[in-house]
Amino acid sequence: MRMFAFAGLAALALGVSACASGTKPAAPPPSPPASSQPWGEIVVADQAVRRGSVTIRHIELTNGGWVVIHEMDDQGKPVAPGNIGYRAVRKGDNNNVVIRLTKRVQKGAKLMAMLHDDTGKMGTYEFAPGATNEDKPTVVNGAPVTKVFTIQ
Repeated sequence: MRMFAFAGLAALALGVSACASGTKPAAPPPSPPASSQPWGEIVVADQAVRRGSVTIRHIELTNGGWVVIHEMDDQGKPVAPGNIGYRAVRKGDNNNVVIRLTKRVQKGAKLMAMLHDDTGKMGTYEFAPGATNEDKPTVVNGAPVTKVFTIQ
């Protein structure tokens, strides 16, 4: 009797194994492209303004650049090239990046964090009204790297 029970369990195990081998393995997570391709990522949460600043939890860049805070207009578009704060970020991972705002914002306001390249005078943010040739937004897959968050 034990022999039949063992044989039944062995057959069941082989059947499960055969079914499992028919499934495709999980695809690996996407990785940033080679360094010749721009790559950027922003992780930010809704938050209160603290001491006139907001904090971006995580920024990843293939090249150094800027994180810029834009107000949003009534249609949900960023007010650009103007900004209400920016800060330099280095190549690679940047955590808990604090950006000082240049104006007060109301609770409920939506802001946009946007990455910009540092292409002009290195270490000087130059993207502004009337001067948009340098430090343009970082573009990945045809779109600027942005995240919208709400002031609580």
